[in-house]
Amino acid sequence: MKSKIYGVVGCGWLGLPIAKKWIEEQKTVHGTTTSLNKIKSLKDEGIVAHILDSKKVTQETTWLSELDYILLNIPPSNLKEEYGKYMLKIIKQLKPDAKIIFISSTSVYANSNGVVTEEGELEGSRRNSAYLINAEKMMKVFAKDRLTIVRFSGLVGGERHPAKYMQGRNISGGNEAVNLIHLADCIGIVNHIIDNDIWGETINASAPANPTKKEYYTASAKSMEIEAPIFDMEKQDSKIISSEKLIKHYGYNFKYPDPFLFPL
Repeated sequence: MKSKIYGVVGCGWLGLPIAKKWIEEQKTVHGTTTSLNKIKSLKDEGIVAHILDSKKVTQETTWLSELDYILLNIPPSNLKEEYGKYMLKIIKQLKPDAKIIFISSTSVYANSNGVVTEEGELEGSRRNSAYLINAEKMMKVFAKDRLTIVRFSGLVGGERHPAKYMQGRNISGGNEAVNLIHLADCIGIVNHIIDNDIWGETINASAPANPTKKEYYTASAKSMEIEAPIFDMEKQDSKIISSEKLIKHYGYNFKYPDPFLFPL
């Protein structure tokens, strides 16, 4: 049987560790960067490396038609209103049976002051959320049940920890619940989707435990020996992201179900 070919569009904080894991499993992996300087480092990891940016998506991209699975993992930051069209340009070059995982964010949900499932109200008022919502809709229409959308909560792992950006700052909503997920679970969930043929779905991915901002970031700052933030305890609109569908319906077991368990 012919080996499956994998692709990662965006070999950054999440994309690169996933590509490396697939290479460890002897898979053929294509990966993209927008920087010529990064090509060598991707090749050194065993990735078939490509430059891909919004200007070149229609050129020299025949490799896209070879893929069996693709992870779309680039933020809308630079593309803004063009983001959805760019995602669509990429997936239109895949073969008709290629499977697609699109990394979205739980920032697309409104702050409903309650528990939010995948059917929760969407609201495009926060940074990038409108572009993500638009891209999700455009790709669903085109790819239908070949596409699974994963909405990740706040990302933690490696050098990335929100407490670092909060050092000594005044932070609002100290009583709000945090919605976070560790890199190890991001990788685990992407592989769980592929291994279990979970397609045509939208899935929330957030550690099931939700301590308050004040509890979690005060403890994290202490563990990391950095200055703790100062919290305003005035009530703010917020939400708690539910991962029940991922856990109960699709059988995923979180490696780090509680942010207090995240390695720092």
